[in-house]
Amino acid sequence: MVENNFLNFPNKLSNTKFTSVTGYTETLKALSKVIYPRNIKDCINLIQDAKSNGLTICPRGKGYTYGDMIINSNEIILDTSLMKNIVAWDKRKGVITVQPGVTFAEIFKITLLDNWTLSSCPGGLDITIGGSISNNVHGKDTWKRGNFGEQVLSLKMINAEGNIIEIKKGSNDLFLSVIGGMGLLGIIIEAKLKLFKIPSPYVEIKNISSKNITETIEILEKEKNSSDFSVAWVDCFSRNNIGRGYVSLAKWIQTNKTVNNEILNQSVTKNKRIFNIIPSKPFWFFARPFFRPLNIKILNSINYYYHSKFTSEKNINIDLFTNYNFMHNKIPDIREVYRPYGFLEFQPIIPFACSIKNITEIIKISQKYNCESLLCGMKFHKKDDFYLSYSCDGISLGIDIQLAGRKQEIVKKFYNELFDYTSDVDGKIYLAKDEKLDCTYFKKMFPKYKKFLSTKNDVDPNCLFSSNMYKRLFS
Repeated sequence: MVENNFLNFPNKLSNTKFTSVTGYTETLKALSKVIYPRNIKDCINLIQDAKSNGLTICPRGKGYTYGDMIINSNEIILDTSLMKNIVAWDKRKGVITVQPGVTFAEIFKITLLDNWTLSSCPGGLDITIGGSISNNVHGKDTWKRGNFGEQVLSLKMINAEGNIIEIKKGSNDLFLSVIGGMGLLGIIIEAKLKLFKIPSPYVEIKNISSKNITETIEILEKEKNSSDFSVAWVDCFSRNNIGRGYVSLAKWIQTNKTVNNEILNQSVTKNKRIFNIIPSKPFWFFARPFFRPLNIKILNSINYYYHSKFTSEKNINIDLFTNYNFMHNKIPDIREVYRPYGFLEFQPIIPFACSIKNITEIIKISQKYNCESLLCGMKFHKKDDFYLSYSCDGISLGIDIQLAGRKQEIVKKFYNELFDYTSDVDGKIYLAKDEKLDCTYFKKMFPKYKKFLSTKNDVDPNCLFSSNMYKRLFS
């Protein structure tokens, strides 16, 4: 329980038991001492106590990162989810200052009423700002607005010496390292963000079906200038029409529709029913035996034929941005369908050059090993300068596979061939969703890792801040 792990120094760590922790995919488990600081003083005390006990610290938000970035075997996990104050909101300038445990839902409850929004929002409203900065997350508008780090004006962080330092945008290597830095440089305690002005909290949505990967990419390219958001949903099982699916597009609009606290709160509150109809907990439990590749292949075909028959550029819907963007609110607790073995997700990003050929080959690799993605989203991206950033002028493809009923050696052959191909075409794998990449692939995909390591050696020479991922990738 959280209450048992409030800080009460100087003997807190000795009184805290090791508990089992896991990432969002629930494939990896480890024992750690999980601490929930409530304020800056608690964080500083924990740093001092960790040093005294010879333990390392892994900062995390609410634990929605997929793999071992938020796992720290036999060490400390510092969970910032209780540090969730909104420090300041300037609705005239669109600048908000928050603690790391503040979520997207808590920000949008305030800012959308004043027609301001964050850019590069992932699919979950419960994701924290601290976690979003550490992973430099992206959204359906990343090709236009960049990754999340682009809107960070400044940060306050506690370093390994227990000192509070302020890091401003464009100031030094530390800023380029902390954003996307996986919590390995210190404890983010405050972030100042510049939001984007919008005409209203509503978006105009349309879907366009596509017959193959060439058409899918052509639609995404064609609609860039007239859209603010775009994502393609791809049927990875189809072998005759590889890359078929549909493209979902949206843009901000001026409308007479009003939004108030009640409507907004309902939109950002996590639903307990799938699409507000089916109770999620029992549904996912009973769906597990049927959530297998053959059945998902059939559902993908039905989904494709439905959109090819009933969707049109003329069919336009208007909805709140929060209803459109945050799909996980509509399908809550979906990871439960993957239990008891969990799932793996790989998200390669490849440059635009030869993108049709390369995306086609990646889908064929997944088909070769019967590791087709059960749910597959494809997006455009743009490059940024953060040292460990998942970015390039290119296209990403999300591949998620459940582990139930699969042989580990086949899965391993699949992801090794995927890594080989992605690396050969100068692509990258998204670290926030990865748990299998080794240090050789990592160093080739992220050549700026040397600059990151140099910065870490300056601010954390004794590696107080660590994680299982750090040990895996930087060994």
